[in-house]
Amino acid sequence: MNKGSAGSYRIGRFLPPGYRTALLASKGPGSIVVAVAVLMCCLPAFAHHGNAEFQMDQSVTLQATVTEFSWSSPHIVIYFDAKNEKGEVLRWSCETSAPPKMHRDGWTRESLKPGDHVAIVVHPAKNGQAVGILIRVLLADGHQLGTGGESY
Repeated sequence: MNKGSAGSYRIGRFLPPGYRTALLASKGPGSIVVAVAVLMCCLPAFAHHGNAEFQMDQSVTLQATVTEFSWSSPHIVIYFDAKNEKGEVLRWSCETSAPPKMHRDGWTRESLKPGDHVAIVVHPAKNGQAVGILIRVLLADGHQLGTGGESY
């Protein structure tokens, strides 16, 4: 057991003795450089895009056929086909929240499958493209899956 202070034992118990001493003794400019490098590596984790490209004050309900359900981080994406006003089939994509949040809201990896016929309510893109942010999905059996009151 390390004879040093309790703090040094906890910090260095997984490091070889030479590294432990260097770690506890480093207070110079090198440690500042390391700290800045670590912080810069963590900055992308705090970055997030907004929803300015979507019409958050409007919603569109689409009768859709699911083509793909991508359960992945940072956001789940639903791909589906839906007809526009002219009757043409458009390939849509709709972004949801992160998997842990969606799971808390009742979603699972098996919630949607290719071929499922559903009604999807989204906040549409301002530029008219076939993309949106999910508000809720009404399944063929009448069950509804939402985003816990949040639309993003």
